[in-house]
Amino acid sequence: MFPKEILQADNKTLTIIWSDDHKSSYDVVLLRGQCTCAACRDEWTGERILLPSAVLPTVRPDSLESVGNYGIKISWSDGHSTGIYTYDYLRGLCV
Repeated sequence: MFPKEILQADNKTLTIIWSDDHKSSYDVVLLRGQCTCAACRDEWTGERILLPSAVLPTVRPDSLESVGNYGIKISWSDGHSTGIYTYDYLRGLCV
């Protein structure tokens, strides 16, 4: 599944419209807390290093960057920018 469009709907919501026309909306604070990079989650155990409850409620994406054909890199207002959110992972987070 690939995004047709990725947009920041407002300062609290990131929206992706997928190739099957499904629309996913993500709370940006919750999304920041779900980062899977090595700084946020232990690579060996999978244990969270950054607890979602520790993410400031004011955090926002500063920029989005496409990473190949498989994901996006989000640079966050808290200075974090090493996480890559794969499309499969983002679609899996959608409820």
